[in-house]
Amino acid sequence: MNIQKIFNAVDEDDMNSPLISVCNEFEKQGYKVKIEEVEVTSDEVDTGLFSDLERYSTDINFEILKAGESAQKFKLVYTDYHKFNFQPC
Repeated sequence: MNIQKIFNAVDEDDMNSPLISVCNEFEKQGYKVKIEEVEVTSDEVDTGLFSDLERYSTDINFEILKAGESAQKFKLVYTDYHKFNFQPC
């Protein structure tokens, strides 16, 4: 997982939810994404299904999976508008 690409993708698209940009970049890196144990795509996140979660929660559980690799679990923790960090679960 290339974390710097995740942060760059979010910085380049400050008009959309960071969640969309994060999911999109993980998909570009070849990962399947689960948010709060639900497998999603960036297109599904873009529909607004997760807008309440993002609006009312400061941390969101992620799991990313890639063929031949162990699943990676972590939290995306918001620190400010469009600012976040990743923390282990």
